[in-house]
This record gives sequence, structure tokens and C-alpha cells, in this order.
Amino acid sequence: MTELGANRRRVYLMRHGDVRYYDDQGQRVADPDKVPLTDLGHKQARAMGKALSDIEFDRAVCTGLLRTVQTAEGVMEGRAEPKLEVIPRLREIKSGGGQMLSREQSLTDMVYAFERAAEPGMRFALGEPFADFYARVSEAIMELLIEDDWNTMLLVAHGGVNRAVFSWLTGGGLEGLARFEQDTACLNIIDLDVKDGELERYFLRLMNWRPDEPWRLADRRTNQERYFSQRADS
Repeated sequence: MTELGANRRRVYLMRHGDVRYYDDQGQRVADPDKVPLTDLGHKQARAMGKALSDIEFDRAVCTGLLRTVQTAEGVMEGRAEPKLEVIPRLREIKSGGGQMLSREQSLTDMVYAFERAAEPGMRFALGEPFADFYARVSEAIMELLIEDDWNTMLLVAHGGVNRAVFSWLTGGGLEGLARFEQDTACLNIIDLDVKDGELERYFLRLMNWRPDEPWRLADRRTNQERYFSQRADS
């Protein structure tokens, strides 16, 4: 008799490390897709790599945006294998290109936008529709999870993407996007069983853990609130 859970897979799902979306004048950068990790972000990635040093990954995946590539490389530093893979469909939700938002618009369409994700036609910061984003991420993560020949995976993605993954796994749909928070360089663990090419069962084992600042007792703001505060203080 096969032991229960003997073939269970595990995903170590991370959000990328710290970045700056606003310049020294408080203006949002022209292309958020190209922002690199800050010095803190690199430090966070290396700290997670140390925390996971005894884990043997047989797949390492990122979204291809620079901040996830650099985070994954930091975590995997010193390892020759596995080679880093890119899945572009798991890239972050796209904001409106170069459009300036007023303070009120920034709060409703960016900082607290996920609270309105289920509204018909709602877009993130005048950009990608939430419904399209959710469909893209849920389809991509399903295909990734049921692929053959892996048991332990590192997946480095984004705050919005991870929200979508959790909401999909828990049946929350678009309404569930606002109920999950992801600190920079945080770790989440998902365990799952795949049988005959189908997800048979899955569990959220750990969520939003960081080795360098586990509880963030002094700062209870969301990441979007912190980013917006940086802009306002500049």
C-alpha cells in the first residue's frame, strides 16, 4: 500500500524582493517592468537563499521581469542546477502605460484597486482588466502545477500574481484578490497531489513568511500603502 502523501509535490512561491517604483521626485517610473532590485531587495533574496539552503529544487521558475529574475538568482546563488525557467504569462498585472494619476485616482485605482477587482470592466491603474489578469494567471498556474517530472519547485512571481494564485486555489475569484497580502521577498508554500494529469488536492502550508523580518510588528501597512507613502514623502 502506498503511503499517504508519498508523492506530494511542493511549491516554494515567493514574491520578488524590494524595488522602487517612484523616483526621488516622487514620480512613478516610466516602465515598472524594468525596475531592478534595490540593495535591500538583493539582501532579501540572499537571506531567503540561506533559509532554503537545504532544500533541493528540481525546478526554478520566474516570470521574466527583471525583479523576479534577480530574486530567483539571489535565492539560487551557488547552485548550478536547476536552470532558471521563464513563464511570461505569470508576469504582474499591467498598469496603464505612462498615465499620470491624481492622488485620489492612485488610491482607488492602484493602492486599493484589488478591493474593486470584481467590478465590471475594472482595470488596474487604467491598465490590464482584472478579469483578464485573473484568467491568465489561473490558467498558467494550473498548467505549471500539473506538468510532469517535478517534485519541488521554486517559483518567484509578484504580489498581484500570488494574490491571484491564492484566490484561485481557495475559490475566492476576483473578490478574493483583496484578501491576501504579500511582503517583498516573502515565502509561501503550497503542497499538492497530481493524479492522471489533474490536481487531486492541495494545501496552503505557509503564507507571507520572511526570514529577515518575520512579523513586521512596527509597520502594518500593505506594500502598496508603503510605496504610495514613499511617493507622497518625496
